[in-house]
Amino acid sequence: MSSSIQLSPEALCDGLDQLSIQQLELMDQLIKNNMRLEENMRSGFFHLGKTRYTLGSNAVSPLQLPTNESDVQSLAGVVSTPVVLEQQSGDIMYHTVDAKFLDPLVVVEDGVIDKTISLGSLDHFDDKNKGIRKRVSNVEGKQKVEEISEGDLKESDDKIKVKTINRDPIRWFSVLPPQTLKHAQQDFKTAIQLIAQCATSQLKLRAVSKEYKRLLEIKCQLDRIEKEA
Repeated sequence: MSSSIQLSPEALCDGLDQLSIQQLELMDQLIKNNMRLEENMRSGFFHLGKTRYTLGSNAVSPLQLPTNESDVQSLAGVVSTPVVLEQQSGDIMYHTVDAKFLDPLVVVEDGVIDKTISLGSLDHFDDKNKGIRKRVSNVEGKQKVEEISEGDLKESDDKIKVKTINRDPIRWFSVLPPQTLKHAQQDFKTAIQLIAQCATSQLKLRAVSKEYKRLLEIKCQLDRIEKEA
């Protein structure tokens, strides 16, 4: 709580009332998110079962998962950020948890640049090709030297090729994944986001409950002092 708060019985009662209402709202939000999480998990497993029925039980199984020796990067991560809750007269600290998904498409250099890649994205390519010139012939057959600009260089045929790698885990099971498998993946992605929201609600609820207990102890001490007086 901030030092500007007056610890009077009226202010304490108002703070306890607000915290009680906020606890109920957080519990309601947590219950709703848990229900949505259950629905998405059920839908994801249902679509996964339909995919196994279509492609075969061995097509979608742990056999397609990468081993421990495989160099696989997780595309889903968790970001935690400290936040100050200032809805009450004091300051309540809690953490927010957010799910972060990386782009499964990555571009890797494979000898020559593709036309879709900008020249500025590869610094070593810029340095290596500074001052490149080309000889062109005019109508009379005379040759002259022209400077090649970056725009001309991007449209030239001598480019460093790059290849695009799709790291989407859905391709572990099928090169052309069916719609049921895509729906299952989307359901599980939504479930990850809901899990992060549930974690945020729990952290916020824990912080509010801790502040409620602290104010309640102060109120009990003031009531005891008034009775003794």
